[in-house]
Amino acid sequence: MSSDENVIAGVTHGALAYTEDKIKAVVQRFRNKEIAFVEDPEVINIAKEQRGTAEYGLLREYSDNPDFHILFQMGLTLRKLQRQQNRVESLRNKILKKYEIGGLHIAQLIQNGFFNRYLASALERARTPKQLRLEIRNLLDAIENSVVFVKENDNVDFLAQTIIIKISATNPKTFIICASGWATRRCREVEWEIKKWLRTGTLRYEFETYTSKYREVFLLIRLEE
Repeated sequence: MSSDENVIAGVTHGALAYTEDKIKAVVQRFRNKEIAFVEDPEVINIAKEQRGTAEYGLLREYSDNPDFHILFQMGLTLRKLQRQQNRVESLRNKILKKYEIGGLHIAQLIQNGFFNRYLASALERARTPKQLRLEIRNLLDAIENSVVFVKENDNVDFLAQTIIIKISATNPKTFIICASGWATRRCREVEWEIKKWLRTGTLRYEFETYTSKYREVFLLIRLEE
């Protein structure tokens, strides 16, 4: 190769590398802009760190919705901030403002590890990756009709009836009832009422329950004909 060719090759390689670096920088700025609503610089840095975690990478595999990716990131950030209650409440309020109640509930599913329990169950049932992604998308798209977070002061009868109405109206593939902390006892009471209703009704669901010291996840999975 002549000296001129060497120079041209070097310039071309340099230009390509420069272009690639510029593209990466633009992508990074865009990703950072997506979480600018958080405002708190320290929390933003924590949120950025979540992009490098194995859990975030896994969650991204099962959804191509950019808003869901941000909410996964916010859920992991909320988990990291669990000992800083003021920051947790501030971030929750900002998520609510930007993504409304459905977005906040997606973030909370991630925060408390409830979504991982659901995902483990869905992985066992799905026949193909496409089927799994579709089920996850349907769950998250209709989260207000598919997930209930039980609170410590909830009225069991009222909440059970609300859940029964939702299931009867939409017959979802999966319905999740979950709670953390002191609300787990109330969650078990709601589960009992739902089980009684299903045993005497026409809808066919199977149950899966995951219990730990401070977590309760009750999955209702529709039985296919």
